Amino acid sequence: MNLIPANRIFHHVTAKTIGLRELLKTHFKLQETRVEELLGLGCIYLNKERVFEERILSKGSYLRLHLFPKRAPVSSIDWKSRMVKQTQSFIVIDKPSGIPTHATVDNAVENCLAQMRLALGEELYVTQRLDTPVGGLLLFAKTKIFQTQFNQWLSNRKIQKKYAALVSSPCPLGSFCHYMEPSERSPKKMSLEPKSGWLTCELSVKSCDGLSFSGKNIYLVTLELHTGRTHQIRAQLGLLGSPIIGDKLYGSRMKSFSPHEISLKAVELSWPSAEKVSLELPYFKESYPNP
Repeated sequence: MNLIPANRIFHHVTAKTIGLRELLKTHFKLQETRVEELLGLGCIYLNKERVFEERILSKGSYLRLHLFPKRAPVSSIDWKSRMVKQTQSFIVIDKPSGIPTHATVDNAVENCLAQMRLALGEELYVTQRLDTPVGGLLLFAKTKIFQTQFNQWLSNRKIQKKYAALVSSPCPLGSFCHYMEPSERSPKKMSLEPKSGWLTCELSVKSCDGLSFSGKNIYLVTLELHTGRTHQIRAQLGLLGSPIIGDKLYGSRMKSFSPHEISLKAVELSWPSAEKVSLELPYFKESYPNP
């Protein structure tokens, strides 16, 4: 059997009644350890439902398999130490760069949500997302009630989200409105002018300070995000001529300081409550000296 390219989805319809493990070992020539790994990660779907254990497959069962899932180094992280704040309603963590926020289609386990659930032994719910190569403040709800409330605040633009980025070219200051094509593909297509059906992207660049690192001039940019589009900051800074260091997808020619990351961090998060909460982290503490 020829090897399947990484991340390719493989489809199979069973010709007879057979056990899932047996099918994987006989038809796909997988070793038992590999079968255990794929089931444990949630890489296999039976009739469009993700499965984690042995099943008896009737004739005509439809399987979708991700035989080469993307992996994330979750076992090397002390997840409890990533906790920044915890209440009865939510937790805030310092998300490690290179780890997905939540389950991906080919890996249900190696992500921040699943690992924090394991570390705390309780249910958590997604309220916001950070791109995989982005680190910083990330909030999970402990209750459905708070999840709903937080999502309402997001919709009403009552959540303040501030970020810091390292860029290789100076960035202009001020408020910027650009427009993004509504597509699942990356990199995102952006426009300076509005287009029918395109999404509005708004942010404010608050500061841009020059730094020196290994003999190179780089710049620390702080900004506030007003709309929360996928890849928004990355795409807008690229459009402004100041791509984030390590973000090749949006024009950076400078390598990232640490593997699996781009130099973008969520550094402050606040929202309406009886007592307003504002959280900050040292900028790029794992890869660059604090400015």
